[in-house]
Amino acid sequence: MPGNSPIIVFVDNSLHQIFKSLDALKIVYKEVKAFNDEVQALEFIYSNPTDILFFNLDLLPNDAVTICKEIMQKKLESHPFIIIYSDKQDDFVQELAFNSGIDSFINFQHKPAVLQLFIKNLLNRRKKINAVANDKSIVIDRDRYLILKKGEPVQLPRKEFRIFELLFSNPQKFFSKQEIAMEIWADSAVAGKRIIDVHIYNIRQFFGKRVIQSQKGRGYRMNSKYV
Repeated sequence: MPGNSPIIVFVDNSLHQIFKSLDALKIVYKEVKAFNDEVQALEFIYSNPTDILFFNLDLLPNDAVTICKEIMQKKLESHPFIIIYSDKQDDFVQELAFNSGIDSFINFQHKPAVLQLFIKNLLNRRKKINAVANDKSIVIDRDRYLILKKGEPVQLPRKEFRIFELLFSNPQKFFSKQEIAMEIWADSAVAGKRIIDVHIYNIRQFFGKRVIQSQKGRGYRMNSKYV
């Protein structure tokens, strides 16, 4: 976590509707921030390391999905969990939220205890990831599409992340370009282009030339020293 006490931010045009949950949280966590204005919230988020960001789905003037996408594009160094909440339960709303790339969707109105447990689980997950990262040179956080290199987060483009994950999860196996093309793109034609070579090159730029081994006629595999 960025600090000893996690920084938890809520952005909601109608804070009075969640005041019970906020009051209950402030008893447990010292750094709970609440904003009813998008501009002020983003100014705080972009200038302070944060752990968890909560956004009401029905924010105005910009909806929560739009704001979350903007934040994710910024690639904040603290890599906070990004959560959208709403009292709406239909599948379309939740699919819309998850398709934006957020970490989770929750309904906690009038249930402060549910929110506290949810936050506790998120923070415990981060502790476990950080603890493992201290023991290994590379750790994959699949929930957030992050790779931790000696505890430091590296965010690759989605296709490069999936290639890295594929090789990392099967360190003893060489993958041919055809196999990678089918696993990642579901299109064998990709193997005949330079796309895979470029992605492998970019991955090596982040982690070193030796992180991925190549062998003519066999393909690519992860160097077992990094697993």
